Amino acid sequence: MFEDAGRVMFTALAEAARTRLGAEHPCVAALERAAEDPATRPGAEAALRALPEAEQVAIMAAAHARLRSDPAAWLALWSGGRRPN
Repeated sequence: MFEDAGRVMFTALAEAARTRLGAEHPCVAALERAAEDPATRPGAEAALRALPEAEQVAIMAAAHARLRSDPAAWLALWSGGRRPN
């Protein structure tokens, strides 16, 4: 369960970072890896912390807003990607 929750959160963070920073930014790659491999999460957290504070806040806010506004997104990422009807 907690591994799925981490995957959901890091996927949302990666999407927000991609929108804000561009797909080629190293932080985006680190967050994408973290969504798939829990062992890489400390590196992704470090990559996020290395950004300027304004970028960190914007990315966290965007990820939070996505997950808050679309609870089904949690379910879509949880348990193999099945979205509820």
